[in-house]
Amino acid sequence: MFIGIHAKTLLGNHSMSHHEFKVDNKTGKNKYVGSWSENTSMAVNLPFTVESLKSVLQNGANPDQSKYTHQDIAHWCDRFFMAMFEIDTDNAMDIATGVGTDVDTQWDMYLANTYSLEQLKQLDFSQESMPIEWFNDWLKELESA
Repeated sequence: MFIGIHAKTLLGNHSMSHHEFKVDNKTGKNKYVGSWSENTSMAVNLPFTVESLKSVLQNGANPDQSKYTHQDIAHWCDRFFMAMFEIDTDNAMDIATGVGTDVDTQWDMYLANTYSLEQLKQLDFSQESMPIEWFNDWLKELESA
């Protein structure tokens, strides 16, 4: 089993993501795969609210008119989840927190499943886009709350 280390760092108005995969200690199991770091992205400076989440998802669903890249949105969603993780919230915020973590997780999985390790090491992540339908589905999930 691979142990994944995923670290995001906020640097002023920018954030950066680093992914590293290591083998666990069981002999004869998986081999070391490698690591990649995302280039820095602009931080989305919105409060961590359900309305802000809807706003960033609407931007994701309309990338040609958005001021945020899908990378920016995924990183904001990660920070949203981390900010709400240990706070007692109502049902709507619980659903929103689940959506936020799903956006960030799907971003990571989309990259890992779409590109080879060598491609990921060279990629300009700000130019990558997840499927628009995913953003529409996340918006529907929020509306059902």
